[in-house]
Amino acid sequence: MTDEKLVEVAVSLRLTGVFDPDEVTAALGLTPSDQWRSGQQGPAPKLRRSSDGWVLRLATGVGQVGEQVDRAVGQLAQVNGHLRHILLGQGMSGCLIVAVDAPAGCWPAITLSHATLEFLAPSGLSLDIDII
Repeated sequence: MTDEKLVEVAVSLRLTGVFDPDEVTAALGLTPSDQWRSGQQGPAPKLRRSSDGWVLRLATGVGQVGEQVDRAVGQLAQVNGHLRHILLGQGMSGCLIVAVDAPAGCWPAITLSHATLEFLAPSGLSLDIDII
């Protein structure tokens, strides 16, 4: 059964593949939260990144999952045309990542609005929702 309790939600845009992260920054006009090049050291000291990457944290806070996703999509809507262009024109994939930190025994309601679905369908982005 779903629960309407407020939960901790973090939403980010993650692009990976073969590309220059600085070119993505210039094309979108947004400063990433993180970026890396293939072969650079990853989160674990002995691991190397297998692809180029670019991450933008969009929304973080306590609330309803759908509301936080809507807020993040609202931020991306400003660069939607540029985002579609770079996803189609380069060797990369994109994902809207939603991390939900729910208390034990809580199954948060996840309702995506029509506007969010309308944005995601043609965007070329995948959607990943993780409940932690």
